[in-house]
Amino acid sequence: MDCGRRLWSRLLVGTALCGLMGCGEEPTQKVPVRSAGQPAVRPSAEDPAASDTETEGAKPGTRVKQLTGIRFDVPTAWDEQPESEFYEAKYLIASDEGEMMLTLTTMGGGIDANLQRWVGQFQLDSGDRPRRDTLSIDGTKSQWLDVRGTFRSQVGSSPGPHLDWRLLGVAIPMSRRPFLLKLVGPRAAVSSFEDEFRSFVRSGQLDK
Repeated sequence: MDCGRRLWSRLLVGTALCGLMGCGEEPTQKVPVRSAGQPAVRPSAEDPAASDTETEGAKPGTRVKQLTGIRFDVPTAWDEQPESEFYEAKYLIASDEGEMMLTLTTMGGGIDANLQRWVGQFQLDSGDRPRRDTLSIDGTKSQWLDVRGTFRSQVGSSPGPHLDWRLLGVAIPMSRRPFLLKLVGPRAAVSSFEDEFRSFVRSGQLDK
């Protein structure tokens, strides 16, 4: 009688242990629990499901940069700098002839006044003078400025003067204030970069 009770007790204990340990079942995968306030895990850059909203709709090797009233296809090789109260976007562009700086922003005061202000930042070479032209950006007639000489304004931590430099500037009429692009750097660097800069400027798409 006692042997039967002991056998029955062992069977009950074994059944209970199987229920707790999952005897005969496939192991289940543990799902991590995210605590409140803990950031969610984002997909890595290698994950094909990951999305990059900056490059959506851009040409290969570029990313779309939205600014006030206009957007551009910016080459990813350009070194984007932190924003400032003085401009909306700033890029350092490396080249074999030296580093160039490009700023983009809206500015009050009118187009002619701003272009003349840029000219005033140069000491022009003897016999040289600023060159003015026009170009179309997304169907809008815009102003093109070309200045060469000694750039007297500060660039980064370097106060200047910067000998044999060149500036290419673009002023795009907008409904409220003109949008301005200013490329400045060593003359040889800007000269070899001029065609690429024109292509970049023409990538501009005005907000309709």
